Amino acid sequence: MTGSLCENNDKFAIDRALPKIDIGDILIIHDTGAHGSAMGFNYNAKLHCAELLRRMDGSIELIRRPQTIDDYFATLKYEGSLIK
Repeated sequence: MTGSLCENNDKFAIDRALPKIDIGDILIIHDTGAHGSAMGFNYNAKLHCAELLRRMDGSIELIRRPQTIDDYFATLKYEGSLIK
């Protein structure tokens, strides 16, 4: 299992057996440490994902919305031109 970054160490598991999965299936990786918002950052301009909470009754609640591109650039102040 690998993450979406182009790094050789962006891995969640090595030689880990999984049940059959299909396109569109969702894989939940909990307790991810640096891959969660608490220690996350925008490496390679990767936006923060949404965070969901599974309650004791089995219901799922959105507790943090996904970061948008507008969020990413909200604190940027650059008046110049990057294109010559």
